[in-house]
Amino acid sequence: MASQNVAAWIRTPKGDLEIGEAPYYEPDQDEILIKNEATTMQPFDARVRKEAYITIPYPFILGNTIAGTIVAVGAKVTNVKTGDRVVSDTPTYITKETKYGGWQKYVVTKAALTAKIGSADINQAAAVPFALSTAVGALQIYLKMGKPGETDKATAEREKVLIWGAGTSVGAYAIQYARNVGYTVIATASPRGFDHLRELGASQVLDYKSPNVEAQLRELGPFKFMMTSSGDPASQQAIGRLLQPDGGKFASTLGGQVELPENVERIYESYESATQRFPDFGHWWYSDYLPKAIGGAVEPAPIEKRSGGLAALQAAGDDVVGHKTKNKIVINPQE
Repeated sequence: MASQNVAAWIRTPKGDLEIGEAPYYEPDQDEILIKNEATTMQPFDARVRKEAYITIPYPFILGNTIAGTIVAVGAKVTNVKTGDRVVSDTPTYITKETKYGGWQKYVVTKAALTAKIGSADINQAAAVPFALSTAVGALQIYLKMGKPGETDKATAEREKVLIWGAGTSVGAYAIQYARNVGYTVIATASPRGFDHLRELGASQVLDYKSPNVEAQLRELGPFKFMMTSSGDPASQQAIGRLLQPDGGKFASTLGGQVELPENVERIYESYESATQRFPDFGHWWYSDYLPKAIGGAVEPAPIEKRSGGLAALQAAGDDVVGHKTKNKIVINPQE
């Protein structure tokens, strides 16, 4: 077994990444050690590096979604074994321990936060979990939408879900999840994405920039569940108006100081961490839903595989923050 490890370190707030040696950890009893063969640059990761978006200790290793091959398992691990190809969401942003950081060649993670991927493409496997868990966590945990198979589809079909800004990867996954549960989905997006979003399951897609979009949505409503996957203030305020006069709640992927009616509740959480914060949801996610999704039950968001290994992370993060790509950037730390 290899005894050396290399990581992309951030040593100061908003500092550039530095490639350097890192400890090679052995897993504790409930942990596994993964040879990291694919990690994804998420907008959250990019903002933490460039904007110091959350408080972390320095020096630190960022990143929490990885895919690769298990090289060691703890004594109490039973759900996976050495040699399994897996994807995992490490608890690095919750525990703030560098051994869980995804931007290194060998990563320790919790076995309970890991799913087998079989023969699935490892780059796609790494790109799916963060955005998909954001969509499903928001809808299921925080808006109380059911699981696929739990809701009577004939009843659900008569009720509607609004996904604003569905052109994002989170929005696309939200459409698929809501449709899979059985609901009729209405979405807003840029016209260039209309056909694709209809293919994913949206019954109707409206231009979010149209001056008549709110009037059109009022005619199509009411909506049982509402979510803005773009999260911008304009979308939050539009949903706030659509909830009038009775009020209600909606989920947003962004927070911020946004003026909303008093009878409107905006839910803004780290939805992707619901798998770690809600054990029953996490067990269902890693043992059932995520393996099926990666196996083909969900159409994945487009990816961009970049060469250069850990050294490519700096430019990848800058491109994500600068909105220079809409695809999920995946790199192989072993390169």
